[in-house]
Amino acid sequence: MATLVPVGIIFTIMLMISPAYTLNCTTQKFSSNRVFQNCSDLPVLSSILHWTYNSSNSTLSVAFTAPPAAADGWVSWAINPNGAYMAGAQSLIAFRQGGSLVVKPFVLNNYSSIVQTNLSYPVSGTSAEVVDGKMTLFAIFQLPEKMTKFYHIWQVGAAVASGVPRKHEFEPANLNAKGTLDLIAGLGGSGGAPGNAPSGSPSSPPSGTPGSPSPSIAPGGSHGGDSGIRKSNMSFYLFLVLGSFIVLCF
Repeated sequence: MATLVPVGIIFTIMLMISPAYTLNCTTQKFSSNRVFQNCSDLPVLSSILHWTYNSSNSTLSVAFTAPPAAADGWVSWAINPNGAYMAGAQSLIAFRQGGSLVVKPFVLNNYSSIVQTNLSYPVSGTSAEVVDGKMTLFAIFQLPEKMTKFYHIWQVGAAVASGVPRKHEFEPANLNAKGTLDLIAGLGGSGGAPGNAPSGSPSSPPSGTPGSPSPSIAPGGSHGGDSGIRKSNMSFYLFLVLGSFIVLCF
């Protein structure tokens, strides 16, 4: 009996350091106590998206987090009203420049040309921060009225030259960093065209450009801002509590 009690203590310690406390969209905290209504653990590139949509003025506040592909690399989040591919994406890219973090707007005209220019949607409140090797960009988009579901693309890269991000890798995770975002439902969606996409908008990349079917955000990957620990972690949490109770009692 005496040897069983320490085992219970070990279970308790394991409970305290369980994956329930690892970084995910429900445990992530931001500087200045920023809070968002919705969040989602995106399916690739270890990325997290937080957002709040204000329907009264059609503004979208976002916080996108991902680890850059290298210490001097970049992270990007983009809206593409036409399709789930990079060409034509309205992108915000965060990177280090002159010792500071910056967030700049870029439009991808095609797969070999990126231009720093104003986006189709007015953007304000841009900033960035790095915590534990993960870079977060913040921004507020002024969207057209009733534009509540659209394609979004996220990406990471390893280098910046003369203020221009260099090409990212074309590994499966990079090519699958895309999906749909439903601001009203608070959920990410799968491959079909958003319900309010322009008529005739393509739902796949143009012929001859790299791409693959748009993935769904993983089941359970989207959460309201007040959600607790994810269900998978909660199951592990309950399992450890039950195990500790049994060992201590018997």
